[in-house]
Amino acid sequence: MLDRFRTVSELVRVRDDLIPKVMFEPATIAFAQEQAKLAQSIALPSILEHYRTATEPLTAKLLALDALGVGQVSRYLEAFSQASAVSDLIAQSLRVDREFLAATRAFSLSAVPTFETLAGYRSFLDAAGLGLPRWPKVRLLTVAEKRRRFKARLQRKAEPVHVKKAKSLVHRYELTLREILDAVMADAYGEDWAKARLPLCGCNDLLGRWRKRGGDVLDHADYAHYARIMSHPEHFSAVFEAGFDDPQALAALLEDAGRLRAASHHARAFTPEDLRDLRVTWRTIEAGLLAFTADYELETWH
Repeated sequence: MLDRFRTVSELVRVRDDLIPKVMFEPATIAFAQEQAKLAQSIALPSILEHYRTATEPLTAKLLALDALGVGQVSRYLEAFSQASAVSDLIAQSLRVDREFLAATRAFSLSAVPTFETLAGYRSFLDAAGLGLPRWPKVRLLTVAEKRRRFKARLQRKAEPVHVKKAKSLVHRYELTLREILDAVMADAYGEDWAKARLPLCGCNDLLGRWRKRGGDVLDHADYAHYARIMSHPEHFSAVFEAGFDDPQALAALLEDAGRLRAASHHARAFTPEDLRDLRVTWRTIEAGLLAFTADYELETWH
């Protein structure tokens, strides 16, 4: 963070969380400048020499080191000069090459300064420009803040237009499918067709739901049940062949409709492309179901 301050005057004016409201005495600034000039004569690993921090920015970093409470700046001058050079290398590099790796390796092999606390060493690295983001602070949220955030989350989960359209389309088509399916099965097998025919096509579970809950039998059906009923060999040849050419293809259509219905209704990913596929699937089913609608109607004179 401190490597953005290129002059002493910039650092003196800074008022951030790292150095709150610091005012440097002229003597402190003069001492830091003196140490920065002295650091220019300290030998660095040859690979770091090219990245040696110049006097003015190094003065700013040394002032930061003093402000962070790490005393005896001159004691750490050699190690600090190396750390600052590595910081400048990282700031100036656009890619990690052999020179970059050699420089950081040379720094890692250098002696580590001794500090009384870990916080002292962390401040040393921060001032040199090698700081990492601080751990997040924990703050207790108020009930009002929690409500606002929860409301914002709800708003972000609002249904897209294409999902709303999919739900409306599915609702209308599925109710129409149930109505036609019940009517044609009743025409072929009688009003009690469910009791006799559901066990034959592997729909005992649907029969059980209906007996337990009552109502219309197909109100408790899902798409797998529609597919089993309509593609069953006897049912298909006696009833549904009038509108569909192949029982397996019919079953596949209903399975696709069920899959897309589940995606749109159960908070799964549902895209505009899925809405397109849903429309095409139901329009295809619709084309077959038209065979089971009336061909004529009786008109009366008034």
